[in-house]
Amino acid sequence: MGISAFMDRSYRIAPDGRSVICYAVVGLEENESLSEALAWRRDEIGRNGLELASAVLELRALMTLDDMLAAEREVGPEATLTLTRDQSRLLCQISGAYVTERDTDSYQPPEERDRIARLRGLAGPLMDLCCEFAAADEEAREHLVSV
Repeated sequence: MGISAFMDRSYRIAPDGRSVICYAVVGLEENESLSEALAWRRDEIGRNGLELASAVLELRALMTLDDMLAAEREVGPEATLTLTRDQSRLLCQISGAYVTERDTDSYQPPEERDRIARLRGLAGPLMDLCCEFAAADEEAREHLVSV
C-alpha cells in the first residue's frame, strides 16, 4: 500500500458554502481496491433485493462514488479525490465490512489477499479522515454562525 493513501488531504468549504469537502490523494491500487469493495457491497444489496427505498438510495450513492473513483483512475496513478463527509464515511464502512467478510482462513487467491491487505491498511487513514471531517464541519458551522 502506498504510504500516502488518504494521508495527503486537505479540507475546504464546499461550493454550497455550508459544508466541507476533502481533497485526498489516493494511489491507483488503493482506488481499485476501494472500487472492488463497492462492487461487493452493490452485489450484496442486489442479492437482498431493492424493495426498500433505503436500498435504492444506498445503491445510487455507491454507484456515484464508484463512478468518481473510476474517473480518478483515468487521471493517473496518484489521483486526488474530492469527497464529501458522507462519501468518506461510506468508504470507511464498506472497506471495513469487506475485510471483515472476506478475510477468512480458507484459500483466497493472491490478488484477493493483496486487496484485503490494502483495504486493511486504509482503515486508519479512512477513520482519521472521518474524524477530521467531523471537526472540519464543526469549525465551518462555527464560522458561519459568527459571520
